[in-house]
Amino acid sequence: MALKQRMNRTLQLWLNDLSDRVSTNAVQWQAGLGDFLESGLPPAPSDLVIATLNGLMGDGLAERRSRLAQTMAFSSQMMRLNLDPVALAGQLKAPQPRLVICVHGWCMNDSQWQRKSHDHGRALAKFGYTPVYLRYNTGRHVSINGEEFALMLEQLVDIWPCEVKEIVLIAHSMGGLVSRSACFYANRHQVKWIQKLATLITLGTPHNGAPLAQMAHWVEERTAAVPYLQPFATLARMRSAGSKDLCHGAIHHAAWERRVPDTGQLRPPLPDGVACFAIAGCLRKNVQDARSRRLGDGLVPVASALGEATEHHLSLEFPVQNQWVCGGMNHMGLLTDPGVARRVQGWVLANSH
Repeated sequence: MALKQRMNRTLQLWLNDLSDRVSTNAVQWQAGLGDFLESGLPPAPSDLVIATLNGLMGDGLAERRSRLAQTMAFSSQMMRLNLDPVALAGQLKAPQPRLVICVHGWCMNDSQWQRKSHDHGRALAKFGYTPVYLRYNTGRHVSINGEEFALMLEQLVDIWPCEVKEIVLIAHSMGGLVSRSACFYANRHQVKWIQKLATLITLGTPHNGAPLAQMAHWVEERTAAVPYLQPFATLARMRSAGSKDLCHGAIHHAAWERRVPDTGQLRPPLPDGVACFAIAGCLRKNVQDARSRRLGDGLVPVASALGEATEHHLSLEFPVQNQWVCGGMNHMGLLTDPGVARRVQGWVLANSH
């Protein structure tokens, strides 16, 4: 008990020191943040800690090649999948010709698809799909992740133990932007997997962007659950490249390299020949109320999740029958709600070939 109390006191002193550094001079603190994190965090931080830090400052972690930077990989949730054909065959017990790729959202990772005993990807296994989960650094630019995802998925499909006949993408939040970006760069690089993509489903994806104030509030709530993450709530104001893209719904390099006017008018459309679906959450039950739709799921407004036309955005033109607004639903609830699960399953199976 005495040892535990000493450890808790040590942790609290470290937290107080970190909070003081943040409050005193945010700019100066951010400049030396990498070194402080490397020495201050536990040797093996939890997945939750790493995922949150990557969303907040993952671009900087990647630049300094930090041990905390989340690298892109596919997993089965049980293990990271090896892109060597022999090793991959040994990791998969019964690989199917139909793949469902799950792409997580901002400040998250692949393990967080499993919530409250539900997983949208694993729920499709009984219908002959092998679930695969993408892990990526959500602080990097969406388009950098999208292009890398496009090329890495081509590698996976090439070495899959059996011929891949169908690919389904299920994407939550930022994952929908990364998935659309991957489709854009798949066409640009002329990779073969895009011809096998049958279905794309986005869950609470900010296609038109997400308000920064709501994102910051979400970070504060998330960090409150982990004592030594609480000081990092201040980082919500220190925006990573990924969080900036999330605010604007940007999915291609030109959007941040500024080779074209930043008007939102030139964003890539939905992929051709793919059945695309969008689910939006709405905290209130009355999903037709204008104020409720602006609030959306607490992070993403309904119009953004459905890619509707705005003053700054052309419509993504999801077919009306391929859109659904779920009332009484928050952003994270889209991962676990039975009604959402039934809708996802119905769309995938109806479009299977």
